[in-house]
Amino acid sequence: MEGSNANTNKKKVEAEGEGESSKKKLKVTMGVETLDCPICYGPLGPKIFQCSVGHCICLSCREKLDKKCPVCSIKTSFKRCFAMEHVVQEAKVACSNKKYGCAEGVIYYQKEEHKKACPSAPCFCAASGCGFAGPTKVLLDHFLIHHKYASTILPDSGTVSLCLQPGLHVLRYTGTSYFFLLSMDLEPFGHAISVICIQPNVKEPKFKCNMEYDCVMTGCHESITCYIRSSSLSDGLPTVYDLIIPKGKISDDQNGIMFEATILSRSCLQGKGSAPDLQGTPYVKTANTAAVTADEEEERA
Repeated sequence: MEGSNANTNKKKVEAEGEGESSKKKLKVTMGVETLDCPICYGPLGPKIFQCSVGHCICLSCREKLDKKCPVCSIKTSFKRCFAMEHVVQEAKVACSNKKYGCAEGVIYYQKEEHKKACPSAPCFCAASGCGFAGPTKVLLDHFLIHHKYASTILPDSGTVSLCLQPGLHVLRYTGTSYFFLLSMDLEPFGHAISVICIQPNVKEPKFKCNMEYDCVMTGCHESITCYIRSSSLSDGLPTVYDLIIPKGKISDDQNGIMFEATILSRSCLQGKGSAPDLQGTPYVKTANTAAVTADEEEERA
């Protein structure tokens, strides 16, 4: 017995010395239907039940069945299948965003959950007729090199003054996995501006933006503080405006305007006194090019 234990320990030491894990793993290829419930076709995950013949079903389907297996039609009692549960806990597949840079192996029954939060999920080019898609950093290069959008690096203060032209303007911090797009459209009612954070799989706003326009000659002062929506641009550019400068109130170049913007993360505003109040309601873009607030649009609906 002592000799047997010595040999086992020796093998473990040799495996560790070769950089191998003492827990051996095998790469096995199988049809994904093996890992799916035969009733609802969803992925099998704990808890798994089997009939007396061995057909496995998920917990959700088990709760809806009587004592008859829908696969083999045999009257049976369903019992936990711990062996299959061990299998699905170890069964991993490549992320669906592998081609965009995600190298993570995902447990099969968690693949959809991972997909919804995957940081390598693609973002999309919003330019008309351009079907480019890629990770955020790659999309940024695409915007700057292929479409040659104007770009400004944000300082630590988050405040920039710039001459904003119609179209898209990139704002970015160095070394981050996200960036911002300022969009300005020339509408019959004035200059309409919106801001969006380009970042996939983010639902809650992480940033606030203060936008200001001052014109001494016309006495026009327009400003707003708003949350910045996040988007992968899969559904295109925002359908709302955050700030509108009325027609006739601009003395700058007939197209470009001198404009100031401050972008701060919501966490930066915590512990620094009262955060700026959100002002106004975003304006919805409408087909007849008239601007209405989001509240008015809801009333129309």
